Amino acid sequence: MSTKIAIICSKAFMKRIISIAQNIDNIQLEFYLYSHPSEAPTLMKQIKPCDALLFGGTLPYLHAQSLLSDIPIPWNYIKQDETAISTTLLSLVAKQAVSINRISIDVMNPAFVDNVLAEIEYVGQKPYVQHISITEPTENILQSHIALWNAKSIDFVITSIHSVFDDLQALQIPAMRMLDTSNSIIQCLEETKSKSLLTKSESFKAVVGLLEIPEDSSIESTILSQIVKATFSTYKQISTHSFELYTTAGHLQHALEKENLEKLIQQIEQPFKLSFGYGHSIMEATQNAQHALSFTKPFEIYILDEHKNLLGPFPNSEGKLSLKTDDPYVLQMAKLTSLSPLNISKIINFSNERQIAQFTSQNLSEYLQVTRRTTERIIKKLVDNGYAKVVGEEMTHQQGRPRTIYELNFATY
Repeated sequence: MSTKIAIICSKAFMKRIISIAQNIDNIQLEFYLYSHPSEAPTLMKQIKPCDALLFGGTLPYLHAQSLLSDIPIPWNYIKQDETAISTTLLSLVAKQAVSINRISIDVMNPAFVDNVLAEIEYVGQKPYVQHISITEPTENILQSHIALWNAKSIDFVITSIHSVFDDLQALQIPAMRMLDTSNSIIQCLEETKSKSLLTKSESFKAVVGLLEIPEDSSIESTILSQIVKATFSTYKQISTHSFELYTTAGHLQHALEKENLEKLIQQIEQPFKLSFGYGHSIMEATQNAQHALSFTKPFEIYILDEHKNLLGPFPNSEGKLSLKTDDPYVLQMAKLTSLSPLNISKIINFSNERQIAQFTSQNLSEYLQVTRRTTERIIKKLVDNGYAKVVGEEMTHQQGRPRTIYELNFATY
C-alpha cells in the first residue's frame, strides 16, 4: 500500500519534487500550493486524510509550527543547509561567471554562507546576505535585493523564496532559486515515508486493558462508559469487579497525550486499578496487562509494552509515552537493534542525566523500571550492534560474580 504524503509548497517546488519522487517506490503525493509561505497555516486546514505531512522548506514550516502539535500524523520539512547553498553558488559561478562579491543571497541562516565560504577558503569580499525569518516581511527582503541592483552593487540574486524570484523575474533582475539537491529531497521523502510506516506499525498494536475495583466498591456504569470512550475501547465484564478493555496503541496514546484519561480518573472517588498491555496479539497483550496490574496501586495506571518495558504510573509519571519520533538517528538505531524508539530515547536520557559515562545493568534497570533480565537483553542488543561496549567489571562486597561495566558508544547529545 502506498504512503500518501501531503506536501505544502510553492508551484515551482512542486514541479521539482514530482520530477524526483518517481525514484521512490510506494508513495503518493498530494500538493497544497501557496503563493507565499505565510499561507501554510491556512493550507493545513485544507489537508485531506493522509499518512504524513511534508513542508517544502523551512519558512512554511516555521509559519505552521504552532499547529503541528495538534495533527495526528508524522510531519517533516526540507531543511536548507550548507549543501544547498554551496550547490547553488557553484551552479551560478559556473554558468554565469558571476563574482561572489556581486551576489545578493537570502537564506534562513546567514552562518551557513560563512561556513561554505570558509570551507572553500574564500578570502575575497563576501556576498550581500539577507536573513529570512517569519518576523521579517518578504517584501523587505525583495526591496533589499532591488535596492542593491539599482545601486549597481550586484549582478545577480539568489533567493530561497519563490514569490521573490517571481517578482525579480517580472522586474527583469537576474535571479535564480536556491537549489535543493536531488539527494536531499529523496532522503527527506524517504525519511517522511519511514516515519509514517513506523507510526502505523506502532499505532495498530493490540492493547488490552484490565480494570479492577474492590469487592466492597462499585464504579458507576457512566464512569466505565467514559473510560471506554476516552480510550476508544470495547469491553467485556470478566467478573463482578473486573473488566477487560480492547483498543489499539494509537488510541491509548491519544487518550494519554490529550489528558482525557487523566481528567476522567480525577473524577473517580472510589478506588480502582487500571493497567494496559501491548502485544502483537490479544493473548500477548492480555498477559502484559496482567503483569502490569501486579505493579498497579489504587488510582494508578501502568502500561507494559511488548518489549516488557513498564511505563508509569500515569497520571503522575513525568515520562511521556510517545509512539513517534522526529529523529532519523533514533529511527536508524531502532531498525538496527530491534529496540523501540521509546527505549532508545530513554537510554539517551539515562546517559545525559548521569554524571559519569560508565554504568551497570542494575543502573539502567532502575532507570527504565524494568527487570534485570529485560535490561540485560536491551544491553546485549546495544553491544551486538556496536552501540555499547564493555569497559570493565565492578567487584561487589558480597560473594558472587562481579558486575559488568558498560559505556554507550554513540552520540547522545
